[in-house]
Amino acid sequence: MSERPVLEAIRAVLKFKDTATISEVAKYAGMTHKQVLDVLNANGHMVWRNRKNGHITKVDPRAVHRQQLVESDRYYFRESYGAWAHEGYCLRFKGYDDLRQSLESKHWTGGIGDSWQITKVEDTPENRAALEAAGLKPWSEAEADERLWREPVSPAQREA
Repeated sequence: MSERPVLEAIRAVLKFKDTATISEVAKYAGMTHKQVLDVLNANGHMVWRNRKNGHITKVDPRAVHRQQLVESDRYYFRESYGAWAHEGYCLRFKGYDDLRQSLESKHWTGGIGDSWQITKVEDTPENRAALEAAGLKPWSEAEADERLWREPVSPAQREA
């Protein structure tokens, strides 16, 4: 038996149609309505539902974990910069203010009468190496998973 029957039941129903009800999830998970409701309420920040009728429209535990990873000080991101068009790539990261000041470069962007100075960390191999030496990893190496989803394990499930 699965260790996440409610999550898997929701996904199975949503694969087939646009919304899932608590009754459907309980039926496919082999649980009571109350048990399913308790799991959904415990994981409410990962479940999207229609407030008018209570139907579940989406479930995404990875999005919450991904957001936590973005807000941590462990990754750097490559992003485009430019005033009205793409001018190049820079690196974005949180924390490490001393390192940021040592790597930053400044330049003017915009047009005549409408220009401003921007400060950025250029996307260069040297800057990437400095960030990685400080302990940051590229965002492409981040792996968001479903570890935040919680479902109680019954004694029958532990024995199986």
